[in-house]
Amino acid sequence: MTELQKIVLYNSLTRKKEELIPINPDFVTFYSCGQTVYEDVHVGNAKTFIVWDMLARILRYLGYQVKHIQNFTDVGHLTDDADLGEDKIEKRARLLKEHPMELVDRKINEYNVDMDDININRPDLAPRATGHLTEMIDLVQTLIENGHAYQSDGSVYFDITSFPDYGKMARLDLENLKAGARIKVIEGKKNPGDFALWIKAPKYHIMQYSSPWSKGYPGWHLECSVMSMKYLGETIDIHSGGIDHIPVHHTNEIAQSEGATGKKFSNFWLHSEFITLNGEKMSKSTGNFVSLRELIDEIGRGPTRFALSQAHYRTQADFSLKQGKAARKRYYRLVRSYHRALQEITLNKSDTKTIAEPPDKILELFKKAITDDINTPRAFAQINSAAKRMDQVRKEGNVGMLGYYMNLFETMMDVLGVPFTKLSEKEIIQVDYMLKMREQLRSENRLKESDGIRSYLQFQGYLVEDQVEGLPIWYKSEV
Repeated sequence: MTELQKIVLYNSLTRKKEELIPINPDFVTFYSCGQTVYEDVHVGNAKTFIVWDMLARILRYLGYQVKHIQNFTDVGHLTDDADLGEDKIEKRARLLKEHPMELVDRKINEYNVDMDDININRPDLAPRATGHLTEMIDLVQTLIENGHAYQSDGSVYFDITSFPDYGKMARLDLENLKAGARIKVIEGKKNPGDFALWIKAPKYHIMQYSSPWSKGYPGWHLECSVMSMKYLGETIDIHSGGIDHIPVHHTNEIAQSEGATGKKFSNFWLHSEFITLNGEKMSKSTGNFVSLRELIDEIGRGPTRFALSQAHYRTQADFSLKQGKAARKRYYRLVRSYHRALQEITLNKSDTKTIAEPPDKILELFKKAITDDINTPRAFAQINSAAKRMDQVRKEGNVGMLGYYMNLFETMMDVLGVPFTKLSEKEIIQVDYMLKMREQLRSENRLKESDGIRSYLQFQGYLVEDQVEGLPIWYKSEV
């Protein structure tokens, strides 16, 4: 196991970087808000999920044990993210003329395929909201008993005036919320800012569940409190989500969780910034988005993960397919350097001396970057440095040093979760033999046969680049 090291993260609650000190030494409890499963994952969603996957990988690399929970929202998320509008899943299912749970099951399967393709590790548990209705009803009952919630015509609302710290993370003006500023008043609420814990369902609503108050469905915010506390405890180390979760979803999670337990809900709150598309917020509701599947199909799995990992997670970045294709070129420059190093080591085994002392500070700088609030731009700069050093020492014929940089490259790419093909010794020898045979055929002017070898290799995913002198350069194009 790697020696435990310190990491600092930006805490949205305190608005500053702080050292992560787990509640239980060496063991991190981590809850990240997951997908509302009614539509395709877009690249903005994917960027956020990549960040939390990187965080879990980094923590494990540093020596921590991590229990990571990420939910699926399959009921209760309304179209305005608060208490107005239709359930997003039911609305989409009606448009597609299928049952909401049929839509949910299909979208969860598609989600898992997409996440697997970009090398996102499955969380330790991925619970669904509809599987925790009993716990949600129990939490609502506790909040009523504690004086934090009240019934109104079959719905139940959280009384924000009962929780003095309401809105502390978002720095909300509670007096304005009480007065109804900027909030559409819903009949039955004591205060315009009160939020729904349980919603009485209209008769036409397909998803209706029994409760002590009415046949209805839970408010969107309730599920994350319940699942986090059930699987990780009443106080956890890290809770994460998108930057848009701060003013409503996470603010309400804090109020209902701490209102029920009297304990701090999470010690750290992490939030990923938006990706914009053509300068505008990426949004499924407006149609301004590129789906993750579209990007994978366009540039490939490894390049997609690479492209969406480049910007720091707290930096808003604009995205386009043109930028994705540019990132693909940079990704394959790295892969080419690595594959040429593998080929050199496999075909020239005579000099494989171990490096006793690191000849530079690449790994040290990489660790400094990943432990400084997941600074991916600086971390990828060190991967680039390792690739350049591989090219340099390969040209010098220093196979022992080449092995050091190759192993360093593998480690850093794995820590950041960027997938890449690790060529086997057998295929390196086979491709080398075929290219030598191709050169022999070319020298004999048997061009049709030599072109056939090149076409076969390209069909198998090997990209061959002919050189003015010597054998061609080759690397494998996809993971």
